[in-house]
Amino acid sequence: MVGALLAPRIAARIGIGPTIIVGFAVSPLAQVPLLCAGPGLRWQIVLASTLAVQLFWATASGTSQRSLRQAVCDPAFQGRMQSASTTLTAGARPLAAATAGGLVLLLDVRATLAVGALLQVVPVVPLLASPVRTLRKIPTRAAVPPAREGAPS
Repeated sequence: MVGALLAPRIAARIGIGPTIIVGFAVSPLAQVPLLCAGPGLRWQIVLASTLAVQLFWATASGTSQRSLRQAVCDPAFQGRMQSASTTLTAGARPLAAATAGGLVLLLDVRATLAVGALLQVVPVVPLLASPVRTLRKIPTRAAVPPAREGAPS
């Protein structure tokens, strides 16, 4: 919740694009303590702190993504845009869980977590290569070129 509340301030300070990218980049970095963790209270505190930071940035990033999508999407397509986004992200979760379960059978838990951390880097790469990285403010609808009827998107 704090990430969502502070997302506008963060985006105003570092830019909407960097806010989105940092949210994606923090996720694989947050897996490192999990891969190194052992038993004991110290590791529990480290993991809880890391999770809090990861959730903060995921929420700030998610809020920023939705705000950007809503700003650039034609109002007539808002519902479809949000439905497609939710379906893709929520629909991937059971597939990811099943894949992780299969990998644990082939590898071990730590190796599967390492694979998951590496896969979380994948979305960061295209974001860094895209115009999103230089986007400081959410464009107004007037600044977004209209889609041409029948043009591939």
